[in-house]
Amino acid sequence: MEEIRCAIYTRKSTDEGLEKEFNTLEAQREAGESYVRSQKHQGWTLIDEHYDDGGYSGGNMKRPALTRLFEDIKAGKVDMIVVYKIDRLTRSLSDFSKMIDIFDKHKCSFVSVTQNFNTSDSMGRLTLNMLLSFAQFEREIGAERVRDKTAASKKKGMWTGGVVPFGYQNINKKLEIKPDEAEAVKFMFEMYQRYNSAMAVCKLLSERGYKTFRRDAVKRMLRNPIYMGKVKYGEELYDGQHQAIITPELFASVQGIRDTRDPNMRTCLYKKNEVGILRGLLTCACCNTLMTPASSQTRGVRRFYYTSTKAKYYGYHTCHNGAVPVALMDECILKIVAPLFKDIKVLNGLINKIAPEKTAEIYKVMKKPEAILEKIPERDKLQLMRLLITNILVQYDTLEINWSEFALGILPDNYKEKTDGCKMVIDLPFTRRKGALILAIPEDVVQNVNYNQELINALGKAFKYQKILNQGKLTILQLAYQEKIDAGYLGRLIRLTCLAPDIVKRILNGTQPPSIYLQRLIREEIPPIWEDQRKLYKVRK
Repeated sequence: MEEIRCAIYTRKSTDEGLEKEFNTLEAQREAGESYVRSQKHQGWTLIDEHYDDGGYSGGNMKRPALTRLFEDIKAGKVDMIVVYKIDRLTRSLSDFSKMIDIFDKHKCSFVSVTQNFNTSDSMGRLTLNMLLSFAQFEREIGAERVRDKTAASKKKGMWTGGVVPFGYQNINKKLEIKPDEAEAVKFMFEMYQRYNSAMAVCKLLSERGYKTFRRDAVKRMLRNPIYMGKVKYGEELYDGQHQAIITPELFASVQGIRDTRDPNMRTCLYKKNEVGILRGLLTCACCNTLMTPASSQTRGVRRFYYTSTKAKYYGYHTCHNGAVPVALMDECILKIVAPLFKDIKVLNGLINKIAPEKTAEIYKVMKKPEAILEKIPERDKLQLMRLLITNILVQYDTLEINWSEFALGILPDNYKEKTDGCKMVIDLPFTRRKGALILAIPEDVVQNVNYNQELINALGKAFKYQKILNQGKLTILQLAYQEKIDAGYLGRLIRLTCLAPDIVKRILNGTQPPSIYLQRLIREEIPPIWEDQRKLYKVRK
């Protein structure tokens, strides 16, 4: 007599009650074992492997035990499948047809313990299909009832279960605010509204001592309307029965930022080597590519430069503009932006937009725009630049600054004269002195304040020595001996008193052009006519 190897398959749609000592899966298996023993005279034998799916729907075939069963069938280990009812195997006619193909291909049959039919004839197959149709109908009716109940509950603003959102806790199947987590949620929305960066929000949350979040988790939470007291069903929002953590206005503001934000725009404030408050704003006119921070290290000192991405990745020979030190370019644009702070209304608006928590500190130094900028953290300076400037085109001999619509309304008169549309072009504000690159913003844009203490001290000594010589008590040689300096140097130093009064005043105020420095004044002849001096040193009267 031929041996028929039997495998018992059991299933339950939910995991409720599986923790009991004798659950429904064990009851199904016990019935199957009894049935196999009753067919022992036909050569039926039970294999030891268990195929139990607890908590899996019969509406699909994605079940671990069923997958193992099919693998054993294909391996020739199973000849007969025993189930308590046919709906334990499947509740889908389409899935059943796929199973029949597998069974027929590998010469495997199945039997239901409680439903007596024979699939060898047409009537048996009809009976089986009818049973499966009712099983599928029952499943679909159950699913419809669940959907209808869920829809009705959500339209009433009820939370229907699932993972409890961060910021809330489940009390008697209702959402209640968890104060410490709710504070983190509110902080998250406020910081995204300011910095437009999910990664920045993650870092700021960690700095504040809140829970560590992944960026994708932050993005999901920022989209969740439950935090403004709403429950979503389909595309509709309903007033929830739970308390809101944030205002609808804040939620709408964040959604507006996320919907309109350019996905290619990088705003992360914390990635390695991402320094500089102008990143994402600079464009190289030579390569027509963005200029990003790059770094080099010499003798243990790391220096950062803005350079075009083409030069960075394809070699610096591909770009003729070269690199610009990050600190120098940042300082240049900050000095250009500083005059925009002089209007008290503008100052109030900018402070509220970029650093509301720094208001008290900033007002203490309100008379000095450059001091105000020093009080603002780097990440807030970056936001300030994005608020005022849309793009800066760096050319070989000029800078082309494109102002935002907000900035156009607060530009001072001298900026408006140089602005065509939203574009202001200035001469390249960098010059070299002894090989070093220094900042020299054109005077018609903004006066550079650069106190040259060496030059100021020399100027003071020159007028002092000239006064002593005018008294006629000492000669130049005697004065040089008395002051312990070279007589030739003393003579060249006294020539500084011949400078035009307006040039002397510029030096004392720190607004002299870069062309005026001590070594040049000492070594070169100073023209006796003041107008010639102004032309030589490029000083406007």
